[in-house]
Amino acid sequence: MKRSTLLAGAAAAFTSAPQIVRSQSLTKIQVVGAQTLDMTPVFYALRSGKYEKAGLDVELVPASSGTFATTAVVSGTYQMGKGSCIASLVAYLRGLPLKVVANGGIWDPKTPFTLSLVAADSPLRTGADLNGKTGGTGALNDMNQLSLNAWIDKNGGDSRTVKWVEVPNTAAADTLLQKRIDFIALNEPQLTAALETGKFRVLAPTYSAIAEHFVYATYFANADWADANKDAVRRWVRTTYAAAAYTNTHHFETEALVAEFTKIPVEIIRKIARGSGSVSSDPSLIQPAIQAAAKYKFIPREFSAKELYFTG
Repeated sequence: MKRSTLLAGAAAAFTSAPQIVRSQSLTKIQVVGAQTLDMTPVFYALRSGKYEKAGLDVELVPASSGTFATTAVVSGTYQMGKGSCIASLVAYLRGLPLKVVANGGIWDPKTPFTLSLVAADSPLRTGADLNGKTGGTGALNDMNQLSLNAWIDKNGGDSRTVKWVEVPNTAAADTLLQKRIDFIALNEPQLTAALETGKFRVLAPTYSAIAEHFVYATYFANADWADANKDAVRRWVRTTYAAAAYTNTHHFETEALVAEFTKIPVEIIRKIARGSGSVSSDPSLIQPAIQAAAKYKFIPREFSAKELYFTG
């Protein structure tokens, strides 16, 4: 072999070695959850290579619900997950090995991605009007039902008289038109699609009955895994919050990305309300949900939100 060829090969091997070592040193994290709009910061951090730059090999695992994701993380099947704030509260009070590592989506009435609807010809307008009526919700004891209970009671009604049935978000509009339910809280993108038909009317932004500004979704980790991988958890959280700071103000730039992961067409993404992701682990942003969940017996008792968080 010629000396020049040998030297070139050695140089190539030398320059590629750091890349190989770096790839092997990445900490693997599987994040399970329903890939909905509130995961936009994670989508962006993954596709832009920010997790990799932080020494993390992040894999997104699709899930049908936050409850499924919570169960999978508690069992140790996956390291981290995203789900409804309520699921995390229930897991904590049951003593399950799960810790919140980061705040997720935030409710803000300026970007109402969830609204409560009635049929356009419905006479229902106040909380008192809903007494004895039937409400629809994606899953019993979810955030939509919780917010509607709070709104009904704050607007002259008695939520204890309401009957609740589970209605998938995709079937909610038709179920409401068929008069099988009287009202429902509907999420995007079905919310905008329903309103565009002219067959529905907004009853209220009922999430605001819980608080004008609060966290409704969380990122959580298996407690044992988090204890053994404290630095990786910190890097994941920092990276995700930095990504949220960007995606919160760059909706146009992230349209195609969101469409790719959520399977919602870009032309629909452009029309719907897109909420914001958290940029800090402020426990006070979860406290309103804890208070409401305890009041309506979704959880057995109220507690300090600080107890939920991983502090490694």
